[in-house]
Amino acid sequence: MSASNFSLSDGRKVRVLANEDGIAAAVCEEFVAAAKAAISAKGSFSVAVPGGSIVAALAKVPKGAVDASKIHVFFCNERLGEGKCYKGAMKSLAEPLGIPPAQVYQVPDGKPEDAASKYAALMKGMPREIVGKSISGMPVVDLVLLGTGEDGHVGSLHPNKAEIRASGSGKAVLPINEGGKTSVAVSLDFICAARKVVLSAAKASRAPMVLRALRTGSGCFDCPASMVCAKDTTWLVDKESIGEYRAKGVSDPPVAHLKSFWDIPGMKAGVITGDLCWALLRFAK
Repeated sequence: MSASNFSLSDGRKVRVLANEDGIAAAVCEEFVAAAKAAISAKGSFSVAVPGGSIVAALAKVPKGAVDASKIHVFFCNERLGEGKCYKGAMKSLAEPLGIPPAQVYQVPDGKPEDAASKYAALMKGMPREIVGKSISGMPVVDLVLLGTGEDGHVGSLHPNKAEIRASGSGKAVLPINEGGKTSVAVSLDFICAARKVVLSAAKASRAPMVLRALRTGSGCFDCPASMVCAKDTTWLVDKESIGEYRAKGVSDPPVAHLKSFWDIPGMKAGVITGDLCWALLRFAK
């Protein structure tokens, strides 16, 4: 890991790239590395992708970089009746790499409750070498790719909405019906069960969100991105989006291993403010 990259005390890794183009290239690198590892280990690779700039970035994955016949594509979210994420994945990923169309699993149309139930059943019914299962029966894909919004949303999990508040329910796919617009989205439970999750955040407009999301032990419904913490979680940021985090000089000591709160770096008798408060709260947990 280069000098500009770092790890958080909760295990999340942060890669700092020069700009948005650097993040796009890193998305491709992470995709190829995860695919090669999974195919080597079990003969297949499963990935859940969103729409927009993340899946568009995958168009630059070099053809032949991985065995496309072993790739299985699922979706983090989809607007019912439109299929934008599916169309984007076919255009930017499946067709350029030569992934068999039958291995790009489109979300079915219909009522959101029915579509969510069918899509969850599809993933749960896949052979284990394609989609694994957690102890609780949650589908486990090899890689989840996520973009982030300035408000901290990931996929279709928006701040303080019912879908992010469903975390812990054990549901893999959630129905959404808001203002007559229907869609489905994978849950935070599904995301955090993945073998690896990669989130991206570019530009200064996301700097406040990145500052909020990277504070360890502070995940909350008001910033869904802050709650994403899979076994292997990597953030891709650029110099602008990490700017406020760096400027604040955020302290992130591994408090779980300390014997006493007096061992927290910077702790002393008197008024406790800022990052010391976060560290003390995490120690108390």
